[in-house]
This record gives sequence, C-alpha cells and structure tokens, in this order.
Amino acid sequence: MTQDRVHAFVKENMKTIYAYALSRVSHKQDAEELAGDIIVAILNSAERLRNDDALFGYVWKIAANTYKKYLRNKKCIAVVRFDELVLEELSDPQDFTQEIFKSEQLNSLRRELSILSREYRECTVAYYFDGLSCLETAKKLNISLEMVKYYLFKTRKLLKEGIGMEREFGEKSYKPSYFELLTIFSGEDNQEYRNLFHRKLPGNILLSAYYTPMTIRELSIELGVSSAYMEDEVALLEKYHLLTRLAGGKYQTNLVIFTENYTREFDRIAADNCTVKIGEILTKTAEAFPQIRAIGFSGCTLPDNRLLWPFLWLIMHRGHSLYQNSQDGMETDPIYDGATGINYGADYKETDTLNIFAGYARIDDQYAAAFADFDILPVKNRYSNNSGVVVNSLYTHDGAFVVFTKEELENTESVLSTQIEAMACLYSELAEKAEKLMRVHASKGVETCIEKIIKKTIFFRTVGLIGKCAVHSGELLLPDDENPIAVFVYQMKESDQTSANHKLVTI
Repeated sequence: MTQDRVHAFVKENMKTIYAYALSRVSHKQDAEELAGDIIVAILNSAERLRNDDALFGYVWKIAANTYKKYLRNKKCIAVVRFDELVLEELSDPQDFTQEIFKSEQLNSLRRELSILSREYRECTVAYYFDGLSCLETAKKLNISLEMVKYYLFKTRKLLKEGIGMEREFGEKSYKPSYFELLTIFSGEDNQEYRNLFHRKLPGNILLSAYYTPMTIRELSIELGVSSAYMEDEVALLEKYHLLTRLAGGKYQTNLVIFTENYTREFDRIAADNCTVKIGEILTKTAEAFPQIRAIGFSGCTLPDNRLLWPFLWLIMHRGHSLYQNSQDGMETDPIYDGATGINYGADYKETDTLNIFAGYARIDDQYAAAFADFDILPVKNRYSNNSGVVVNSLYTHDGAFVVFTKEELENTESVLSTQIEAMACLYSELAEKAEKLMRVHASKGVETCIEKIIKKTIFFRTVGLIGKCAVHSGELLLPDDENPIAVFVYQMKESDQTSANHKLVTI
C-alpha cells in the first residue's frame, strides 16, 4: 500500500483514533500521547500492508499493540490483564470499528467496577490489580479463602451483567439539589458537624434516600459518584444518626425534610386564619397600651406602632413557652458529644415564610436582647444588622427601645396574659395543621418523628409567617426609619444568665 493512501486514512480517521485513545486512558494529555504513538506506528507499518481490504483489521492490531506497549511503559500491565480477561468473552473484534465498540465495553466495565460494594471491590483489586493469589488476598483482607473465591466469582457475574446494561446516572449527578440542615440545639459546638453540609454531596445523599431506602451502589448511580467515595460519606451521616441502616444494606434518611412544596402549601392553608387571629391579638394589645405605659419601663413613650412591634415578639415568645409547657414528652434528642436538640432539613433556600433568626443575644452580665428578624421587615430594621444601635441605646437610656427590669417585665406579662394565652392557642392550631400536612408530604420512614419535629419547630418556622400576617392584618405598619424594631431588652434572672451561654439558635 502506498504511503499516500495510509496518510489519507490517518487524516480521515484522526478523531476516531483520538477517541479510541481517550477511551483507554484517564487524562486528555495521556490520550494525545497515545494517539500520537498509534499514528506513528501506523505510518511506520504502511509498507508491510499489501491489501487495501485488510486495512481496518491491520490498523486495529497496530492500535491494540501500541496501547499494550504504552501500558507496559506506564507499568499498568495488571489493568490490561484484568480488562482483557473480562472482555475476552464479550466480543471478537475483526476491525477498527469493532475495537471502538470494545472500548465502550471497557468504559462500562470500569463504570461497574466503580459501583461495586467494598467487599467485592477490595477483593477484585487485590487479586486482579495487585496480582495477589487467592490465599494472599484472604490474608490481606482478613477473610476466609472460600469468601475470596465467592467474591471473585460473584464479581465476574455482576460485571458481565452490568456491562450489558443501559445505566443512567440520576439528575443529581449533574444538577445537585439544594439542601440545608437546620438545628435547634443546646450544648457545645462541633465544627465537623457544623461543616458537614458545606458540601453538596451529604445533603444530596439525604435527599436521594428520603422517600426510598437505597444501597450505596444505588446512591452511587443516582449521584454519579464511585462507591469508594460514597462509603465514607454514608458512614459519616450514619455516625451522626442522619442516616439509618436497614436490612439488605439499604440506608434511609433519618430526619424530617421541609420541602418547598410543603412550606408553600402550609403557608397557604395557615395564612387566612393566622392573619385574623394575629389581628385580634394586636388589637387587644393596643387597647391595653394605657395600662402598659403606666408600668414606666424605658421606651414606654414610644409611638403605638413602634411599641407594638416588640410587644408582638414578646407575646409570640411567651405564648410559645406556654404552648410548649402544655406538651408532654417533647424532650430534645441527643445530637452529638452531649449536645441535645432537634435536627431537620429543608430542600429550598429561605423565602419570606422562614425567618432569618429568632432568639436572644446576651449584651452583658445583666441584660439580653430578645428579637425577631421578620423577613417582611427591611434589612435596615432587623436586629442582627443593627445590634450595636440597641446596645448603645441601653447605656444612654434615651428611650429609643423597650428596656425592662425584671419587675417591669413581669408586670407587663401580667397585663398581656390574655393575649399570651391566645397566642399559645394559635401555635397549637398551627402545629395541628402542620402535622397533618407533613404526614402527607414526609417520608414514611420518619413518621414517628413528625409530631415531635413539628411541635419543636413550629415557633421558629412560623416567625416569618406571623410577621407577614401581622402586617397584612392592618394592625401593624412597616417602619419608616432605620432602627431595629422587633426587639426588646430585658434584665436577666440568674437562671437566664446561666442559660444565655446555651441559647437556642437556628443555623
């Protein structure tokens, strides 16, 4: 065959040769090197080819031999031996096109290897890739010789079945879902735990195994991640009781996940009734202002609207405490290292139905600020963005914010007792609606947790909803200045001073 004919063939099939090389090696640079070696070998062998009809078959032999030589130079002959051993029964390539098909099978083989469970994978790697005998493999893995033989036999069967399958990675393999772990906790911090969901993979494992229990192999296919890496992630989630191991090597998510669909539906169901009830509570609170102002706390002369915002938060906080005290058997669970609390998840970013933060912050040894950053409030009116304003006001006593002594706070709560009881009843109604709806939306695997989670989270998860309903009721107006508004400062009791170091927070 003429040199021109071979040159023309190489030019026409340059992309095919490169595709063949890329299917054999892991990196683009290695593929370019291998493709170049194959082309040089084809050109150097042109004179030995006498028949044009044999060109494709001859080129395939050159490509295969060049690849083997390349691997020997890279000290990867063990991989070749294993690949060929498994593939030799699958096809008998006659030309270059058939070799490309064989390369696709090789990719499928490596795909199947990546999703083998640990026992099968470690045994296969030791025997085929590390070149150990069955007895040496048994000693290395600390298992019986019979188990080694069983794993090797089973692996070949699994690989042969898997290679012929049309596997499709799940959508999360290329489009990870959003997930946020939220915790109401009391105790010392744990950085590993806190940082667990700063990565996409753990959250997507929990979302994947939420409704349907899945094996590590199934999770690997769903997320497009090798079992070798998935095993460590699953073990960490199991360590913190976020995944539960079931029979048959399956895992299921062990926490309630508040989905966007659930949250929107709950918001719609609860909004009308909540708006009416909050409006009634605010009306009665405003009617009691003459008696409340007479208590004489700092800030008692503030305008009605500016005074009503912190009192809404005070009524919510005390109403929730009254509601919680009426619930039996609602203790928090162990979370980690002596910390206790409640875990739950969300599969969407916060909207106006979920507050940024609600709780309290210690100011000094005597005073703390209790506040709600209602999402309906502009950022300029949220405590977390302007805490220094309140602290400065406390020490200048300029009356810009509500500041209670212990006695003043007790007297105020006494005046507002009817409204606080009404708020406790509203929380009970909201919890009932939320629990009923969650039993429709949640996984069957977390049914026993739903009541506790709803009752423990109803306060935090409805702060945004209640703030919105308060404004929609017409009894509250959005502020026209830049100071934080839904906040009051109080003098702590001794018990409060101790617990302030272990305050409830949302993360």
